[in-house]
Amino acid sequence: MKAFTGTPTDYSGRENWLARPDNPDKPVDLLFLYPSSCRDLRAGVICTVDNRSMRRWARRSFSLQASAFEPVANLFAPFWRQVNAMKLTKMSFEEVDRAEWAEPRTDMYAALDYYFEHLNQGRPYFLAGHSQGSRMCYMVLSEYMKEHPDRYERMIAAYCLGDSLTKQYLADYPHVKAAQAADDLGTVVSWNTEGPANKGRRTLVVSPGAVAINPLNWRTDDVPASAEENLGSFFPHLLLPSQKELRVRADAVLDTERGTVVVTDPRLARYAITAIPGFGRMEPVFGPASYHLCDYSFFYLNIRENARMRADAWFAKRNA
Repeated sequence: MKAFTGTPTDYSGRENWLARPDNPDKPVDLLFLYPSSCRDLRAGVICTVDNRSMRRWARRSFSLQASAFEPVANLFAPFWRQVNAMKLTKMSFEEVDRAEWAEPRTDMYAALDYYFEHLNQGRPYFLAGHSQGSRMCYMVLSEYMKEHPDRYERMIAAYCLGDSLTKQYLADYPHVKAAQAADDLGTVVSWNTEGPANKGRRTLVVSPGAVAINPLNWRTDDVPASAEENLGSFFPHLLLPSQKELRVRADAVLDTERGTVVVTDPRLARYAITAIPGFGRMEPVFGPASYHLCDYSFFYLNIRENARMRADAWFAKRNA
């Protein structure tokens, strides 16, 4: 394993955990890695672990995304140094990658070590992230878990949404497997959500050779899933840690060539990520029809039900 950059954050202190339950009461854990949350123009490329902006937006993402798993799992989430979102869109992929393999990797691995050594108590667990958090999940899966196969074998599944799982990555790290069904274990569940107008557009999160799974019918082919299969679609409030249930539920069909989940109902086009407070127009970054903010929200209740299904499958296999 390559050398670490800088001194790791001290995860024995509760102040460096966004979520750390005192008395875990479920047989399964979730370890959540929040998306790009540092929105501080005055900060450098890497935000400090106590950055107020990062902690504020990380809590918001946790309440909108990790909460999908709350009825199923004990929720754990470390605060970790990450690439400043205010710098991210102006950096090349190579620059972002180098930055993430520096202090963010140092913190991530330190948090994982502390979690497994002091908090997990041998329970099976889910790994979940979004956007930059998912990019860190891929780092964890490719390197950390390869070095810790005993910890990796207790992973029920990894939900890595909002950043691409690619064929090249799977070829480079053959111990990592893409999900192929609703209840396969130890696999990576991944997708980016967009509308038809994004076809052919290179975006920050859709990489060449991406693969995905349909979050409604849990297929990896292009058989469409109707809105009737959606248990509930939501839209996250842009400024508050809350979301509203939508009267129109998202459908889903895989674009198997592009490796994305396409929502075809034009009534949902109003929820595309066209602008973000503090960032301005997002079309140059995400394309004209990205539902990046809704990767969890559009399929929120289906994700919850799928996590329950996979947890049940885990215990059924272990008790067989």
